[in-house]
Amino acid sequence: MSKTAALSTIIDASVKEAATKYCERHGLKLRHFVEQALLEQLEDAIDLEAYHQRKNEQTVDLEHILASRKRK
Repeated sequence: MSKTAALSTIIDASVKEAATKYCERHGLKLRHFVEQALLEQLEDAIDLEAYHQRKNEQTVDLEHILASRKRK
């Protein structure tokens, strides 16, 4: 079982209202919605960092790989 921790922050009231209404319409808990949004943002940041680290690596076209497999 994972541990939990409290998170307190101040956001614009209209953002909270929009998130609350969205969750109500979609049958979601606000806590789950916020947690998923944070996770997605972190994953995007990690992916972007990995992209920048590897963007200059040599690539191989898929067509080249498929063609080399057909020759065998």
